[in-house]
This record gives sequence, C-alpha cells and structure tokens, in this order.
Amino acid sequence: MASITSASEESTLSLEGHAIEVEEQDVEEEQQLLMPSDSTDDSSPGDDASAKFIVQRLKELYKNHVVDAEKQYHLHFNFSLPTDGEIKDSEFDAAPMVLLIGQYSTGKTTFLNHFLGEDFPGMHIGPEPTTDKFMALFHGGDRGNDNASSEKKDVTQSIQHAGFRNKSKKQHDDDSSTIKTAQSSIVTDDIRASGRLVKGNTLTVTPNLPFSSLSQFGSAFLNHFVGSASMSPLLKRLTFIDTPGVLSGEKQRLNRTYDFGQVAKWFADRSDLILLLFDAHKLDISDEFKNVIDTIRHYNDDKIRCVLNKADCVTREQLVRVYGSLMWSMGKIFDSPEVVRVYTGSYWNGNLINDDFERMFTKDEKLLVRELIDLPRCAAERKVNQMVNRIRLVKVHICILGTIRNMTPRFFGKKRSREHILAELDVILDNVRVEFNLSKGDMPDAKEFASNLQKFHDFSVFPPINRSLIDKLDSLVEKDIPLIVSEADVVSSNALSGLSNKPEQQVEMKDVPVITEEEKTKGTTPKKAKGSVFGVLGRMFTFLICLAFSVEGVYYLSYGSPAYSLSELQSGYTELLSSAPQLPEVTEMIKSKLQSSLSSDVPATSKGKIEEMESRTSVDNPSDADDVNDSEL
Repeated sequence: MASITSASEESTLSLEGHAIEVEEQDVEEEQQLLMPSDSTDDSSPGDDASAKFIVQRLKELYKNHVVDAEKQYHLHFNFSLPTDGEIKDSEFDAAPMVLLIGQYSTGKTTFLNHFLGEDFPGMHIGPEPTTDKFMALFHGGDRGNDNASSEKKDVTQSIQHAGFRNKSKKQHDDDSSTIKTAQSSIVTDDIRASGRLVKGNTLTVTPNLPFSSLSQFGSAFLNHFVGSASMSPLLKRLTFIDTPGVLSGEKQRLNRTYDFGQVAKWFADRSDLILLLFDAHKLDISDEFKNVIDTIRHYNDDKIRCVLNKADCVTREQLVRVYGSLMWSMGKIFDSPEVVRVYTGSYWNGNLINDDFERMFTKDEKLLVRELIDLPRCAAERKVNQMVNRIRLVKVHICILGTIRNMTPRFFGKKRSREHILAELDVILDNVRVEFNLSKGDMPDAKEFASNLQKFHDFSVFPPINRSLIDKLDSLVEKDIPLIVSEADVVSSNALSGLSNKPEQQVEMKDVPVITEEEKTKGTTPKKAKGSVFGVLGRMFTFLICLAFSVEGVYYLSYGSPAYSLSELQSGYTELLSSAPQLPEVTEMIKSKLQSSLSSDVPATSKGKIEEMESRTSVDNPSDADDVNDSEL
C-alpha cells in the first residue's frame, strides 16, 4: 500500500514538473513571438539612398519654387501653415523626432530611460514635477567603435530589446529577485549617465541640429531649453523631446515666462510622432492639458498616439474602467468618430506589479517599438506628404489673398473696403473656392483667417493673383513630386545592384547632362546645357545683322531728308521754267498750279522769291506770249 502511494506521489510530481516545463516553454515561445524580428529594424542601402535622394530633391524644389511665394504673400508667421516660417535645411536633414507630452508625474522621463536602455544627462525622476525644461535627446558621439556593422548591430539590439522583460514563471515567484531587480532599475538621477548637456542658445546656432528657428521665442524660453547629447545607439536614428509636465490652474500660465502651448506646437509641427502620456492612477485631464492638445492638433492629428502608463498598478476591474474613461475623454477632445490609438502598459525597467495583463502589455509595447522602428524608414515618405500638403495650402492662401487684393481700392476707401472684406469673409472664401476649384478640406477656418488678417492694416500689401504661379504650384504637385518619387525607385534599385552611377550623384553634378529615357531608347546623346559651337555662331551672326539694320535706321533718321524740301522745289521750279521758254501758256499754267499748292505751306519769304523769279522770266521773253496767242488764233 505504501509502495502504491509513493508511486502515485512520484507520478504526480513528475506530471507537475512536466507541466511547469511546458508552461515555461510556452512563455518563452510567446515572448519570442512578441519580440521584433531582426529584419524589421534595419533599412536596406536602397532605402537609405532613396530617402537621401527624395530629401535632397524636395529641398531644391522648396527653395526654387515655394519659399519665394510664401515670402511674397507674407505667409510666414502670419497665417496658419504646417510649420511657421521657412523650412530650414537642417529641418530637412534632421532625424525623425518623437515628442512626449503629459501632465506631471506621468512617467515621461522614465519612459525614455526605459526605451534608451541607459541613463542620459539631465535625467531626474521623482513623484514631484522634476522636469522643468524642454529637453532634446540626440546622439552626441561614438563609443570609439568605427565598425559600421557593429554600430548597426548596437542600434538593432537597442531598439529590439528596449524594455522587454525576458522572465519566466520561476522569476515571477522569486520575491527577492523581483525586489532586487526593481531597486536596481529605478534611477532617480543621472550619476551613471554618459554624455553632455548643451544650453538652449547653443542649440539654436548649431548647424546640424533643427532648432535654429526656436530663437523666435527669445531668451525666456531658451533658458528653459537644454539638449542631452547621449551615446545611446537608438538616438542615431531618432531624436526624443522630453517636455515639462502640464500644470493645473494659474501655475501653467503665470509661473512660466514663455508660451508653453506655442512652444509645444513648434515641436509638434516638426515631429514625426507625438505621444500623449497618461497615468492610470490619475486620469483626470485638466483644462490646461486640453488646451495644449487643441493647440498642437492642427495639421498633426495623424501623428498623435496615447500611452496609458503605469497600468500594472491597478487591478483588472480598475484598468477596464480607466481605459474606458480615457477613450471617452479623448473622444470629447478630438471630436471625431475615429478612435486614437492607445498603447497600454508599464514603461519602466522594473517588473510588473500586477501581471494579469502581461501579454497585452507586451504586445502593445511591441507595436509601439515597431512604430518607432518604422519612423526612420518612412521619414522620406512623410516629408513628401508634408511638402504636398504645404504646397496645397500655399496655393489656397495665394488665391484668397490675391482676391482680397483685387477687392481693395488703389487710393481711396481702403478702410471701408477692409471692414467690408472682414465682414463678408465667409462669402469671399466660398467664391474663391468655386472660382479656383479648390478643395473644401483645404480652405481655412473663416474666424481664424479673419484674426490673421487683422494683423494687416492695408490689404494692398498683398500682390494680385498670379495665374502663372498658381499653375506652377499645380505642376509641382501633379508632375514634379511624382517624378521625384519615381526617380527615387530607380535610385533604390541602383543602390541594391551596386551601380556606381547613381542618379543622386547626377543631381549634384550640374554640368553633367542628364540622359532621359526617350534619349536612351533612341540612342541619341543629350545636348550640352551651354549649347554647341554652331549655336553660338548663329547667335553672333543674327546679332550682327540686327546691329547693321539698327545702324542704318539710325543714320537714316539722323541724316536723311524729306522727299520734297523747299530747296528741291525751288531748283525743280527753276529748271522747269527754263526748259519751256517758248511755251508761255504752259508756263503760266504750271506757275498757277504750283502757287496754289504751295500757298498753304510755303512761307511768305519763299513766295516772294518765287514771284521775283517769275518776273525775271517774263522780262527775259516778252514776246513769247504774243507769238503763242497769234499762232493759236
């Protein structure tokens, strides 16, 4: 009997051990499935070459055609564009930017520490509002490793394994291990951080950083703006912006010497991803935080994501209620049927307190990591999207402002016309939309546009409608930008095939002629940009012919004389009278006709001379007239 009992106990223990092993194997397999694969983080050489080509061509297109139109119609800092002011070259070439915004103590700095996998200069974590400055986290140097493959491997590991917890069920049950891990992972200062801090004024004058236009906010903001140059491999592909917590009440408005909402909007307009962090313990959204969200939303709805942090600190029932409350609050703020994407989890380096939703937390973290991975790869496509959107808005503003300029009188009545335009702006916008066949979704809000027009006391400062400029902007959207995208595909294929003659090199070499596809098929060589020798000789010959005709015309106008001058008439009259001395009747008839035709034009002195000549002729031949009369009788 005892032997049977011992045998059953042994079989039970063996089954329990096998079940534990199977369960641990399932957990490990599940974690491996949830981890990003090695192929999702790396961008191929073709993608990198294509992205550089697109950015370079978009930069040239903006400089040559768009920025002059924006300055001509006073659009910078006066009207609502996706980014205020001119787009700088450093903003085109900058790494993708991720902006973190939330109320105080929602875990923004801990979130960054969790994904970077290390401490960074200026980091301070605590339950009180610790971050009092805008902090830009960017890569500030190398670790002395010049090997490109190992560098790419560091980036891969940093992105893939940032924050993922490789724990088995045995580690969950080990309380001492949990406490030790939690205590060693919570960092409250930057003692172990490697890197340097850069002041705000220095950041605005650093050429390779996209912060030069922040100088418009003055020293009041730049004194509360720092840069943390860390050597985390993840920062080689991304730039993070950590913000101070949004305060409640008058502290948000009075205790800060700069406009928090406008500064946040500047970063939001130039960011590729905006993360709104919420604490599962205190989900109340203050009015100040709601105002900040409304400010940054314009043109940025597609970038915003919500992160419900510290979700492991509540129970199952509480998490369900908190999640539902967050979705209801976001629906009221965004006022749209589309639901904002929410990532739920606990983004810190310690273990989970309540692991009931561990699988859901890990899956959401994996999706968030994958979205961060795709940011560098999709940066060029987002720049194309932003450029097309900007050109469409510039065209709309040109049509509206040109119409307002045509409605403004040139000299008198400008004040009355201005008041009429502001009062009837809704009707004017509808008429402009119909006349120029504009999309209703591109038209600005009438109230916001009227407030922007209030900055101008005289609407005649705007240029009139330029039809050729509007046609050029349409051509950029319909022809030039699609051509850039198609050429980028060729660049990518050339980079993958290892060709040395890449089209991006041809763009930089301005003197080298570009061979089009039609010329390749015909087998002809393209003409040089400066023209051939025969073309130069032809232009010189044409110039000489035009010069000869010009000289001849000037000489004729300067030294030529009219066909019948007074001296010519006098000499001709004398010859005529002397050639017919035997025909006095004919002579008298000619004299009478000439005198009648010249009586109105010839001066009195000339008439006297003619009469004197007539008298002399009659004296020289007194008998001619009688001879003629006798013969006729």
